[in-house]
Amino acid sequence: MATDIQPMCMSCAHLNRTADNKTCEAFPEGIPEEILTNQHDHHKPYPGDQGVRFELAPIPEEKRAAVTS
Repeated sequence: MATDIQPMCMSCAHLNRTADNKTCEAFPEGIPEEILTNQHDHHKPYPGDQGVRFELAPIPEEKRAAVTS
């Protein structure tokens, strides 16, 4: 069974979840392909990221039980 690995961006607190394209506080014009494809660990600096790095988004309360059980 194959599983797709999601970009780390999908669980980042800085992701713009309302935009049609993939943007965030670090990359308001678009997240670089190297980060979207997990080829770069954005816990580390990346050119043009304005000092904004990956930060785990909080888990919404209604989903927390499913994650912890």
